Amino acid sequence: MMRGRLSLMLVMLLSALALTAPVSCADAPIVRVSDWQSQGQETRVDYFHDLFRRLMVETTPQYGPVQIEAVREKFSQSRLLAELKAGRIDVTWTGTNIERERDGRPVRIPIDMGLIGQRVPVIRTRDAAAFAAIRGVEDLKRFTACQGAQWPDVDVLAASGLPQVTNVHFDQLYAMLRAGRCDYFARGLAEVAEEFETYGGSDLMIFDRLVIAYPMPVYFYVAPGQDALYRRLEEGLRTMVASGELRHMLSTHPSTRGAFPLERFNDATIIRLPNPNLPPATPLSDPTLWLSVGRPGNGPS
Repeated sequence: MMRGRLSLMLVMLLSALALTAPVSCADAPIVRVSDWQSQGQETRVDYFHDLFRRLMVETTPQYGPVQIEAVREKFSQSRLLAELKAGRIDVTWTGTNIERERDGRPVRIPIDMGLIGQRVPVIRTRDAAAFAAIRGVEDLKRFTACQGAQWPDVDVLAASGLPQVTNVHFDQLYAMLRAGRCDYFARGLAEVAEEFETYGGSDLMIFDRLVIAYPMPVYFYVAPGQDALYRRLEEGLRTMVASGELRHMLSTHPSTRGAFPLERFNDATIIRLPNPNLPPATPLSDPTLWLSVGRPGNGPS
């Protein structure tokens, strides 16, 4: 834990120094990064921001410094990708699907190592016994999921015949769960713990004895014409994967460390769903890029 805190503090210090150096202010190119948050108004997953900054710092010797400009406007997912395609944003991060990869340019290294597709349901506390009885997808069909209206996950659940209700506003999904309009809100392992601090309460619980798993990588997407930025991100990520630093950052960052240790899910019921909109170029055959829960050998499929 101490090593993780020191590493994170060092990265933040190096980021501050590199991004505020005189050469950055005078000569470095500006990279416009979306500050949009899928987690609503009160919480944010700073892991993605900090990972991007770390990559910019660590690739400075090869590519030079940059100035990072945060685009503060909050977009829906479809609008966010339209802004990226139009070149009004240079980089963002999002879950992928065939349509998004047709219109955008992903760096095909999952920056959360696939944890967004390893999901635990947030449920009403009084429903714990009902969820403990679930053993497979047919059992899960008796319950209705809350889901973000423009998320790729909607198609995943629909393909398996799972009932769901959607809302474009993240904050409303927890309200819908509390109101009984749905029965569970499946959240990624690396996001649920911090998120629950804001939206949870004694009436809700993270039911970590059940995991709904499907291959859903989150990638950096870059705007058209940003070839150098694309190469920079790809090279930096491959270096972090090879050294083990990407996994280490995931397991120690305050926004994502709540998922670890992953071994605590070894005895959970794992329901694996196919992802019909997973692009053919998804690097599923490279085990170094993925983390998964359950017993060994149960990786993305």
